[in-house]
Amino acid sequence: MPGPIYARFNFHPERCVGCGACVTACLDANSIDLDVQPPLRRVIQRETRAGSKLSLKYYSVACMHCPDAPCAGACPMKCLSRDERVGVTVLDNAACVGCKRCSRACPYQAISFDIGGKARKCSGCRELLAQGRLPVCVAACPRKAITIDEVNDVLESGREKLAKITRVKRARA
Repeated sequence: MPGPIYARFNFHPERCVGCGACVTACLDANSIDLDVQPPLRRVIQRETRAGSKLSLKYYSVACMHCPDAPCAGACPMKCLSRDERVGVTVLDNAACVGCKRCSRACPYQAISFDIGGKARKCSGCRELLAQGRLPVCVAACPRKAITIDEVNDVLESGREKLAKITRVKRARA
């Protein structure tokens, strides 16, 4: 079995066509009944007009699992923490008192509340990441608008860039 993936979530709006595959995959994976609770991921459509030209942009919004998550710092009950093993922000809503400070601190408006007033958010498919698999939203996106960077990919990319810079410097010398 592959080792865990350390995730850093990215969203590429230029690739998103608003199909909702990410939302559907998340709803299915988390057995979310929309009559009872809001989705953990949603697609927002933004319209802009320049003269007579209308432009549409779509944004798939959920927790981005920020390395220095402002929601975690805002929670007085310490319900939010970082799983450094796979790189996601974890919510333990059992201790949540529903103060909504985490939601106000989140730059992505990614924290919602259940009918009991307790916080809910994307788990980053933590269990899948621990198994070396992709989160369902990432796997479902046909246009790769939602991606994750694995630490190994980031390190390899950095090594490649460093090697290229070194080659260029040697060629000039």
